[in-house]
Amino acid sequence: MYCFVISGDSILSTVSVISDYFCTYIISNYDSVRYFLMRHCHPHFFHKIRFSLFLALCLIGFGIFCAAVCNCADSNTWIAQILNEDHTVTQDSGQNSASAAGQSPSTDTNAAFETYITELFRQEASANLLNLHYTLENPQAYQITAYQTSLGNYSAASPALAAASAENILSALQQFDTQSLTPLNRQTLEILTDSMNLTITGGNFEYYDEPLTPTTGLQSQVPILLAEYSFQNRQDVSDYLELLTDLPRYFAQICDYEREKAAAGRFMPSYTAQSIIDQCRDFVSNPDEHYLVTTFNQKTDSLSGISKNERLSYQKQNLSILKKQVFPEFTQLADTLSELQDSTINEAGLCHFPEGREYYEYLVRSATGSSDTVASLEKRTTDQRKEDLLLISQLLEQNPDLSTELKNCAAATQSPEEMLTTLRQAITAEFPKVPECNVTVKYVDAAMEDYLSPAFYLTSPLDHLTENSIYINQKNGYEGLRLFTTLAHEGFPGHLYQNVYFHSVCDLPIRSLLGYPGYTEGWATFVELHSYIYAGLSEDTASLCAANQAAILSLYATADMGIHYDGWTLDDTATFFRAYGFTDEETIRDIFELIVGEPANYLKYYIGYLEFHDLQEDMKKQNPDTYTDSDFYENVLKIGPAPFDILRNYLLKDR
Repeated sequence: MYCFVISGDSILSTVSVISDYFCTYIISNYDSVRYFLMRHCHPHFFHKIRFSLFLALCLIGFGIFCAAVCNCADSNTWIAQILNEDHTVTQDSGQNSASAAGQSPSTDTNAAFETYITELFRQEASANLLNLHYTLENPQAYQITAYQTSLGNYSAASPALAAASAENILSALQQFDTQSLTPLNRQTLEILTDSMNLTITGGNFEYYDEPLTPTTGLQSQVPILLAEYSFQNRQDVSDYLELLTDLPRYFAQICDYEREKAAAGRFMPSYTAQSIIDQCRDFVSNPDEHYLVTTFNQKTDSLSGISKNERLSYQKQNLSILKKQVFPEFTQLADTLSELQDSTINEAGLCHFPEGREYYEYLVRSATGSSDTVASLEKRTTDQRKEDLLLISQLLEQNPDLSTELKNCAAATQSPEEMLTTLRQAITAEFPKVPECNVTVKYVDAAMEDYLSPAFYLTSPLDHLTENSIYINQKNGYEGLRLFTTLAHEGFPGHLYQNVYFHSVCDLPIRSLLGYPGYTEGWATFVELHSYIYAGLSEDTASLCAANQAAILSLYATADMGIHYDGWTLDDTATFFRAYGFTDEETIRDIFELIVGEPANYLKYYIGYLEFHDLQEDMKKQNPDTYTDSDFYENVLKIGPAPFDILRNYLLKDR
């Protein structure tokens, strides 16, 4: 038995959580800890694989970026060309717009804006091959005929270059009269403007960005992206093989960056480096039976229109490139990190670096989409945890036997496919109809089980949303109600559902590049907690499970802010968790080290969830007689990924 001990004026009692399905499995052993930590550490990258230059360079710890980073530097030129053709676009004065005059949105203005963002999309989507491949199945349909078969470039200058491009894009966006735009175009302009401003802020921090992190770093991302690279024709196979040959150049850039980062006193903690070293060495441990060999062979074997000799030739080339160029680079990356381990000067949070607190503030804003200060978020997290724990206490006091219902949960005995079917059917009464789409359940290769999250959703191309994949990691015996709610997070009504629905109602491809993890992960967490009711549990039991899960996640969010912003040491972190029943020292160390290695990671889940929670409550208060959950879900989903200030303004009719 473990207890939540609540400090504060309103709650002076100890709340006992008496079921393994509540909090105890988290703290019982290492595997359980890793389940929870990685459960809320699965990369945003997998849920929304597509990203833009300006976002990718600064916001994502994965370095597959545009090789021609300055291509957007001529954005003022294109906008001038667009506006000078046959369009007249007024500066936004707030007085002389078409809308102010009672007219409909300007057709010319909207045409010019859509031309601009479409061209921007083309440049960003074709920035590198992986970007393009996972964004579009048929690039030619979007008039994209030229691309580089490269992984892009990565250097210390990348954030500053991205910031310079963002400034040019902002200048271009300012040429449009917002009042003359349609609601969708106006939203897109505002969201794009917010993204650019974030990117400009990110350009101020040299050697703070980290492409190598335990769960979201390129060393874990690249292998999955390569394994899932689909082959439709010969060109896809040729492009893939050429992409493999680019990996040594790209990894060399990463190694150079890490050396420079170490020289600047910004190298990662030694234990984080060791985790990545272990991943790299495990990755190359069985080259002859490697999953990048077997998956390639399977895909080429099933590819129609090629001869047996061609197939064998491709397979021979793949094996040769992997052994001679790819695997050695993972080994070299491990060796480089080993050489740099002794250069670590900070084994704790970001705030111990000279500009660490400012950088963390930027990360929090980027990760969550919330405009609140870190101090405000700390208070809001603590307050909500008290509310959730009080609810748990009240529910258990009223009915101490609630937890026994979990043992008889029918959904817990279903296969993953059956769970997804149950969820898909259950949400139809509350959520808007989603276009027909398929989902395939796949399983993480055994070689990667230790380093990938328990489950993740891999998006389909923008122009082929009907086919979707959800991966399950069987490492930790992933099953039962825990699996059911996770599939709600990844599938219906979580990531898969949100992604397919939004792109079915929004025909602006640029929006596929504007990832807001606070929205996407916040939404998925919000509906995950709601999904207990779909498992056939009673309302009270579902509420108990949801409140408990939210309270647990809040602990990690508080620790994230405490470690990176307030300067918590390992001892401070241990003191905090002990107050809630966490007593195992190894467990607490694991928590501390994972949080240090992935700053602001937990916040996109919990703060994003809180933002949706608060927005829902505010809409209920604003429209007490007409509010329905269905309307709330539909309105949120139609706007799509965005910072919460913009989402709030539109939903609460401030615009």
